[in-house]
Amino acid sequence: MLIAIALMCLMGMRHRGCWDEYNRNSIGKVFTEIDEPTILVGVVDQAVQLRRDPIDSLPARRPRNGAKPNDTGSYETILTLAVETVRRGSQNVPMTGRVRVRASGDASYLRPGDRIRVYGKISTMDRTSNPGERDMTEWMIRKGLHATVKVERGTELEQLESPSWQTPQRWLHRKIADLAASARQGILQYIAPEQHGIALALILGQRDLLEHTTSESLVATGTAHLLSVSGLHLGILFVVARLIAGWLRLPMGAQLIFLGTVTVFYVAITGGRPPVLRAAILLSTIMLSMALARSQQPLNSLSLALLLLAGAMPLEVFAVGMQLSFLAVATLLSCGPQSRRQRNATNHAVELEENFDALAQKSSGRTQRVAKRFLTAVRTALWYSGCVTMTTLPLVWHAFHVVSPISVLVNVILSPMMVVALSAGVATVLAGWCWGPLGAVPGWICSVMLSLMRDVIEIARSIPGGHFWLPSPPLFWIVAYYLVLVILLAVRPRGQRRWPIGIWSFVWIVSAWWISTTPASLPRDTLEATFIDVGHGTAAILRSERDEVWLYDCGWLGNFKHRSHKIDEVLWSMGITRIDGVILSHADADHFNALPGLATRFSIKQLVTPPGMLEGGGRSLEIARQAIQRWEVPVIEVDHDDPLPDELGSDELGSDELGSGIWTDTKILHPPRVPVAGSDNANSLVLQINHGGRFLLLPGDLEPPGTGVLTSLPRPPPGGVMMAPHHGSLHMDADAVLQWARPIETVVSGGKRAAAPQVTEMLAVAGGGVHVTSRVGCIRVRIGPSGKIQIRAWKTDPW
Repeated sequence: MLIAIALMCLMGMRHRGCWDEYNRNSIGKVFTEIDEPTILVGVVDQAVQLRRDPIDSLPARRPRNGAKPNDTGSYETILTLAVETVRRGSQNVPMTGRVRVRASGDASYLRPGDRIRVYGKISTMDRTSNPGERDMTEWMIRKGLHATVKVERGTELEQLESPSWQTPQRWLHRKIADLAASARQGILQYIAPEQHGIALALILGQRDLLEHTTSESLVATGTAHLLSVSGLHLGILFVVARLIAGWLRLPMGAQLIFLGTVTVFYVAITGGRPPVLRAAILLSTIMLSMALARSQQPLNSLSLALLLLAGAMPLEVFAVGMQLSFLAVATLLSCGPQSRRQRNATNHAVELEENFDALAQKSSGRTQRVAKRFLTAVRTALWYSGCVTMTTLPLVWHAFHVVSPISVLVNVILSPMMVVALSAGVATVLAGWCWGPLGAVPGWICSVMLSLMRDVIEIARSIPGGHFWLPSPPLFWIVAYYLVLVILLAVRPRGQRRWPIGIWSFVWIVSAWWISTTPASLPRDTLEATFIDVGHGTAAILRSERDEVWLYDCGWLGNFKHRSHKIDEVLWSMGITRIDGVILSHADADHFNALPGLATRFSIKQLVTPPGMLEGGGRSLEIARQAIQRWEVPVIEVDHDDPLPDELGSDELGSDELGSGIWTDTKILHPPRVPVAGSDNANSLVLQINHGGRFLLLPGDLEPPGTGVLTSLPRPPPGGVMMAPHHGSLHMDADAVLQWARPIETVVSGGKRAAAPQVTEMLAVAGGGVHVTSRVGCIRVRIGPSGKIQIRAWKTDPW
């Protein structure tokens, strides 16, 4: 106990020292969240990462500036820079700190130790602007980063003369980067092009070419760990290497040298990731015990690995990846058969029974023996997979919002394929280094295995009930699970743990499901509108006290992969798993391009659009139509001249009575049955929701001549809340709508341009308050039964 307390104190001191060292750097004290143009000089101190440019990765997009698919036009470079000087005014001021540079183009020629000059815009990491959003500042601190720099073109990275002397750490990083680059080239050369993304992720942990759909499938099926290089990968290679050494009949000394070489080699080409280092330490203790002919305790070796990593990288202890890695290995070591090194009556009886079983098996036919061994192996694999799935479930649920029962089976099916694919992939790299054409054979084997793995993953993802996207349980309930689990492991003998742990796990899952999926309550007779900060775009969650949830628009500019993560996190923070309807104002992509992502994670009851909106052309609309068809979402078209259809507002009991939830007193003000001349913006769907004597006006991107049609209608009573049309644009006659509606509060859902002082000045002419999402984050508006309006902003007054 005293030793444990002393170690905890040392770890705490080490953590505090790292935190103080982080805070001593000056660059984070100078800059703010606002982008500021600057010029930096520094030294690259880690291997450069590449990833596909999100614009150039579009199927219908031609490479910019005539670039070929594999040259600078198609990539984005991520590098870490140890800063030396920063331009402040006309002076280069010495500063300390590390920044993350993101530059368009391929700058993979840079290596750790290279000195460069960077022309870009620097800022510190933004605080979370929406509830439920991941706090990236914690990730920045763990990585020792103080700011981010955005570079428009790769030509704005100027390589300078490197220092004549390199620190040992940078020299080592440079050699590792060269080795990893060479391994990457071998994989790209000898493995099928359609498998490049998954091959680089599986073998080297480089995910820059991995398709978004594949990543989504991996997370949904609980198999993402297969492509996140970890101790599992090193363990597979260690076992394969040991079999090879045994087949070659190498003496013990030569075996240890061979195994050590394989371990160091794989740690090097994967960049020394913490999970791989943990496995390397664990395997090193095994090899040391073999060399000394001493017995070894795997859990003790795992504890040693944890202590060493916590001492070397104390901030990484709080990373969910490292936590899952240690938890999975500890589970595998704990749920196996009990050791029977102690001679007692019970163990002797068990051994006799096993001997009788062995004799009985020998008397049976060969086919029967093989079948029985196969079934035993499958049953054992399912047991281990189920144990790991259950013990990691709370952390996975909390971090990724997914519960994947299918992962128990899928991981068992994929495991042998992964062994072959990983071994063949590493063999491809080695063969390519020895003699180029020799890499074609293992490259073909790796490609075939990866193709089979993808097919299995996609089939598993399509199985109904195989996975569930859910809000996360509260942190205290996750801590409670592991606390009770540790107590059960401590007080129950090894052979008497299964039932108590199984019962506790079942109770915990049912309770967590109920807690996480119970929507946050609203005050009685209250209408709530939550305007999510999505940048330049619109997504407003409308809720009534009847637990009815609607979305007005769902998209943002730059969402080329049609994701919905910005909206998902806010919905999950409210405990929402189903959406009664999505109202789309018009056919601009920044108002609907998150619909495909939402449809995969939430049950959408219906879709409301203006007439003919989904009939237009364009890639985004086509993807939206495919999602609507796949998930069988009913589409209802509405306009100002037709009465609201009975389907709107129908409750779960199937009532056709119009007038429930937000549709109790809702008017569709625009567009008319016959569209006005002009763009989609001019025909935006405009809603007026009345509640408590106030109104909530949602005008989409309304612009002339649609603005004139709207302002010719009878005016609503003054003193309501209005969302500024067209994200507060200064050029779309938004002030005309403002003068017509006379709101007391105006919400602007827009990006950095919407935060300009001119926008606020224009919208404040009528004397009301102006709230901009890009400035204050997510904005929550509540209108009470008496008409009292309450507005809160996430950055200034979180809820």
